[in-house]
Amino acid sequence: MSTDFQVQVTGVRGTNWTTIWRGAEAQAREMFRRQQHFYSVGRFRLVDGNGVVVDECRAKPLFLRG
Repeated sequence: MSTDFQVQVTGVRGTNWTTIWRGAEAQAREMFRRQQHFYSVGRFRLVDGNGVVVDECRAKPLFLRG
């Protein structure tokens, strides 16, 4: 059992998740938020140390943000 949270990414239709960041909860949540803000394609998820998905979202293209 790990105490590190993970930020994972996959393509729009992909099912293969890749860990792009691993660390403490507060830092992982900030990295998750940044991924949503800076990328316009893909899906992201935040996974806790037990492997449970805490949050998941789809990136929004810049021209659709309001």
